[in-house]
Amino acid sequence: MSVYWRALRAEMLKLKHTLALWMVLILPLAVAALIVLVGSLHPSAPQRSTTPAAAWHGLETGMFSLWCLLMVPLFVTLETALLAGLEHGNQQWKHLLALPLPPSAHYLAKLLMMVLMVLGAYLLLCVLVLPAGWILMVTAPDHGLAGLPPLADLWPLPAASFAASMLIVALQTWIALRWQSFTLAVSVGIVATVVGFIVAQSRFGNFFPWTLPGRIFHHGGDMQLTLAVGLGGGVLVAVLGLVDFLRRESP
Repeated sequence: MSVYWRALRAEMLKLKHTLALWMVLILPLAVAALIVLVGSLHPSAPQRSTTPAAAWHGLETGMFSLWCLLMVPLFVTLETALLAGLEHGNQQWKHLLALPLPPSAHYLAKLLMMVLMVLGAYLLLCVLVLPAGWILMVTAPDHGLAGLPPLADLWPLPAASFAASMLIVALQTWIALRWQSFTLAVSVGIVATVVGFIVAQSRFGNFFPWTLPGRIFHHGGDMQLTLAVGLGGGVLVAVLGLVDFLRRESP
């Protein structure tokens, strides 16, 4: 187990002061800032029936709908390409594979690093719901936000969405590590994101990897099916990607 920890720690050290690490902070902040800006410029009409808890739930849904539908696919696409580029760009694979570590450690370390970065971005966006709501209390009081959100209700849907995103993470990591072209890896993710807008509300939405995280926040989707496809498919694709990596890199 220590060899896998060493490989993961090496990935952490390589990411210091890189754009990939900064994106974990920048993109959630951008989503929160955009929601606050739109909410401040376009306040809703007063609704006496709206409770503070419902207003907080609406804010969270709005932030995570934007995050999951647009930002998560692009975030994962960019991060996997940047993470793979650390080795592709400098032709470092031969050096890594010559180290006294099993080849699987390098693949799994990059995959786990991606999972941790996606988790970090989700957690940060959860935290940003609070300051976003407090700002809107001042700039747009008609939204009905007040006090603190029901914290126990703040995390279940984002946690399910994170689990559903594992299929995208596994797919994009495999693509980015399989081919050296940064352009190819990014193009696949961008095209798939655009296609996701078309199929998101169709019957294929529960099976298209790039729409799965957003389906959690829309009642039209089957949450159990979405989680099964996202999480189960992610594990399956991760295993297939590892097998392909070992087959190509074996002496």
